[in-house]
Amino acid sequence: MNPPSVFDHTGLVALFEGHREAFRLWQEAERSETPLVMPAVAVAEANHLIGADHNAWSALLYPADVTVAPLDSSQAIDIGRRGGPLVVRHVVHEARAVAGIIVTRAPWQYPANTGGIRVI
Repeated sequence: MNPPSVFDHTGLVALFEGHREAFRLWQEAERSETPLVMPAVAVAEANHLIGADHNAWSALLYPADVTVAPLDSSQAIDIGRRGGPLVVRHVVHEARAVAGIIVTRAPWQYPANTGGIRVI
């Protein structure tokens, strides 16, 4: 099994736009080859940009290996002490928690010590 792909808001927008690489990663999750994590804050930020409804999102969220990672109180306290935009802090937290690779169109928003980043 491949390491999980953790989509940030820019990666999710790319997925909605039909970006070939983003869609391929989603298909890997659909085939249970690569888990895909969508941090809840990234979903909210992406939806702020694209304005999709629940039906549009449900099509992307149904495979068993697609997980929306919530921002619970414990995580909120942990990431609340770090700097940077909330979406970036949540994505980094989730990527570290699952030993995953961040999928993004905007790698410059991540600190140097973030870990694995896949630019699409």
